[in-house]
Amino acid sequence: MTGSMAMVSMYTLQGHDQVIIRTKGGPNKYQIKTKPQFEQVRRNNAEWKGCTRMGRQIRGSFRVMNSLEDYPVSGALNAICKQIQKMDTESEHGKRALLLSKNKEMLLGFSFSRKQVLESVLRVPIESAIDRASDKAQITIPAINTALYLYNFQKLPYFRIKACLSGVRDMQFHDYEHRFGALNYYVREKGIYESEWLPASGTQPAMQILLEYPIEKENTASEKKITDDITLILTLGIEFGKIGYGNITEPVKYAGAGKVIRVG
Repeated sequence: MTGSMAMVSMYTLQGHDQVIIRTKGGPNKYQIKTKPQFEQVRRNNAEWKGCTRMGRQIRGSFRVMNSLEDYPVSGALNAICKQIQKMDTESEHGKRALLLSKNKEMLLGFSFSRKQVLESVLRVPIESAIDRASDKAQITIPAINTALYLYNFQKLPYFRIKACLSGVRDMQFHDYEHRFGALNYYVREKGIYESEWLPASGTQPAMQILLEYPIEKENTASEKKITDDITLILTLGIEFGKIGYGNITEPVKYAGAGKVIRVG
């Protein structure tokens, strides 16, 4: 049973197999906005707005990986953003910035799946690198003997490899009150890779994936420019599929895995 009854709310949440129940209560919106005793709450709310916007920006930058999620990723990203926000010790509480470029290692290894992690599904050594000077990234995956190095936990007939090179800009306090300007992706296809559907049997050949950061060119220069406040994020995932309607291979929910493999 879900919904609201008297002073109780009941709802479900992805990643939980039971109904969550909580009681209603607390101060109303007017009290929080006007009463002096809620000044701390107002400061926390202002900063939390920045965390959720930054989390949305990060998740949106590698949205090609969203199909691999098997738990509420947004909440996990918001929590990381809160920790990044706390690292700003110069700004006053309530106006702290989110400087991902100075704390980028906090995103490294972030997994889009919890039931299975990438290393347990794709059991081959993966090499990767990001070169900010050339706006490019490279991923090398050796040949995959599927009988030994592919954990096909749902025993599906096909799989494919997905990769993405994206960028996220730092967020200052003044960005919290309006929609943060997303980076332009005029050549977005250069920053995304999706292999063909491959049989989940036999040995599949090695892959070398080359990605280019798809930022727009400056109006006054022919060269691309990645400023210091932009963090490059390289993600890799594996997705399993089956034959669907019209004899077309389609992905299966919660059958893949992926993660942030490098930041730069």
